[in-house]
Amino acid sequence: MGLVFRAIGAIELISVAKGFSVADGMVKSADVKLLAARTLCPGKFIVVVAGQVGAVSSSLEVGLSIGGEAVSDFTSIPNVHPAVFPALMCSTELDTMKDLGVVETMSATSAIEAADAAAKASKVSLIEIRIGQGMGAKAFLSFSGEISDVRSALKSARSVVEDRGLLVDAVVISAPDRQLKDAIR
Repeated sequence: MGLVFRAIGAIELISVAKGFSVADGMVKSADVKLLAARTLCPGKFIVVVAGQVGAVSSSLEVGLSIGGEAVSDFTSIPNVHPAVFPALMCSTELDTMKDLGVVETMSATSAIEAADAAAKASKVSLIEIRIGQGMGAKAFLSFSGEISDVRSALKSARSVVEDRGLLVDAVVISAPDRQLKDAIR
């Protein structure tokens, strides 16, 4: 598999055991890279794969078939913004933080979709996409940039999540205090 991923696919399940089966089936069925296969709170599981558009699509179809009724949410994003990958792995290098946007969701997969929408909407730097650990299966994404870009990105991200009924909250913080900046990095 090449180093450049074009697409991302994710399946959220209500069964941990079924989640492992889904992850195995997804990676065996297509040339994809497994980015995450882990538990979420409370007792949920997420599988995230990346690769070329066709491979991710095929892999997702297999995962959905294996997951069946245990699937609680899923997404497939072709031509995903490249900043989504380091944000998902919480490995974004951020030299300076300007204004801050945070979007909180009720599902991990919707947070990935929202991050992609935010990054495509305006010139912001994705900081992280935090999925479901210690948050009751909720997720959030954060990003930084100039205030107008942060507001535009937040509007796009919010719209994606709100349309699915999965928005918890979304905020813009202008010129966050240094202590908050240090806590986020």
